[in-house]
Amino acid sequence: YYLTVEATDGGTPSLSDVVTVNINVTDINDNTPVFSQDTYTAVISEDAMLEQSENKPIGFSVLQLVVTDKDSSHNGPPFLFTILSGNEENTFQINQQGVLTTTAALNRKVRDHYLLHVKVADNGKPPLSSLTYIDIRVIEESIYSPAILPLEIFITAFGEEYSGGVIGKIHATDQDVYDTLTYSLDPKMEHLFSVSSTGGKLIAHKRLDVGQYLLNVTVTDGKFTTAADITVHIRQITQDLLNHSIAIRFANLAPEEFIGDYWRNFQRALRNILGVRRNDIQIVSLQPSDPPSNLDVLLNIEKSGSSQHPMRILLHKINSSVPDLEEILGVRIIDVFHKLCAGLDCPLKFCEEKVTVDENIMSTHSTARLSFVTPRHHRTAVCLC
Repeated sequence: YYLTVEATDGGTPSLSDVVTVNINVTDINDNTPVFSQDTYTAVISEDAMLEQSENKPIGFSVLQLVVTDKDSSHNGPPFLFTILSGNEENTFQINQQGVLTTTAALNRKVRDHYLLHVKVADNGKPPLSSLTYIDIRVIEESIYSPAILPLEIFITAFGEEYSGGVIGKIHATDQDVYDTLTYSLDPKMEHLFSVSSTGGKLIAHKRLDVGQYLLNVTVTDGKFTTAADITVHIRQITQDLLNHSIAIRFANLAPEEFIGDYWRNFQRALRNILGVRRNDIQIVSLQPSDPPSNLDVLLNIEKSGSSQHPMRILLHKINSSVPDLEEILGVRIIDVFHKLCAGLDCPLKFCEEKVTVDENIMSTHSTARLSFVTPRHHRTAVCLC
């Protein structure tokens, strides 16, 4: 603070003088440094052959300690870190920046667990300090490669392109319990797709034309890398296709359960019943029905409505085969319908029906091997008489 002080006497005439007073308020060291965690944990793999290795060389950074201090800078950093106990063999050290590193190769057969008691002191006079623990487990080096399950993704697009979004999740496993998996995508496809490096979530991040895309995805545990191909099918639906769609309602079935456990068998069973190719039977939309525990599946049968596959014959074949389908799948089918007007007290010639989709409400239903991205559909029937 800078103060200007004036002193005036009582004489006639009065005399005065002015002086400047400079007041400095200095910080005292009254706040201890604080660790960001009461206990830190780390898992590191041992060094091969008990000597410097390419994977975990001596001087390997184990973790970063984070410390804050509410005092001013001259009473805070640089901090002094001291390992009080647990480091009798001097296997670890901590530098002024709080980075814990190894000073020797690790051998889990000799020692597989360290509990370091660590103190940090600030730069004040006298210095203040805080304590924390670092729990370190030493594991065997990774010996297994990650495994990726093949994934096929089917996207329903109303129009000639898909607007983008989350389209599925890549599932990978590793028999090394402590391994952390990192996902990546072929750079050539990064202008169209991206993948979450930690979770494997696959995203289409721009408008994609109808067609088929082949993506090469890699997963690494830091030592081994595995690659796999992901196939993305973007299929166009039109109003005419919707007008010739067939809806089947299943009881007590979730979308992911249907995709993962029943879809392929259902496709094969319908193929045999209808006398069509398996790939001629495609999902247009999946959504919970009322009550939400039930499931509506909107299907398209290629060439349905044509002279080769008249819709009324397809419907008759499916309805007459419901008991067989239920026995094959082990689920209950509530209804199979194409025309809502059949349930209205209205002459068919006065009944107007329509199936529409809302492309702004897209749902992604993903399992380990299959993913479907479909719009919400609506079925309406109005009596015009």
